[in-house]
Amino acid sequence: MRILVTNDDGIDSEGLWVLARAMVPHGDVVVVAPDQEFSGASAALGALHLIQPEVRRLTIDGVPEAWSLTGPPALCVMFTRLGAFGAPFDLIVSGINPGANVGRSVYHSGTIGAALTGRNGGSRASR
Repeated sequence: MRILVTNDDGIDSEGLWVLARAMVPHGDVVVVAPDQEFSGASAALGALHLIQPEVRRLTIDGVPEAWSLTGPPALCVMFTRLGAFGAPFDLIVSGINPGANVGRSVYHSGTIGAALTGRNGGSRASR
């Protein structure tokens, strides 16, 4: 199973690293996460002509493949849907947040936005 791990807190988030390492026993894990925090971005992709997304390969201990992207989490997922990171993913796992995603705040959560973007593209998603 190919598993995409992303978040809205950025590639440097310790929660992301823990989550990615926890998913490794369950399949082929690839991390694609924003290069900075995008909390509150919801499912926004951003103005591509303004942000000019860039991808950078990184190393996360215990994770086979990791990338950062200059854009929000939904854009990370959209790039995977377009094949930028290989074959389609069977599961998209988005999180871990230092804060709660509850109540009406879920409408604005980049963590939820990434999961929704994956689900809208036909992937199973979890947050």
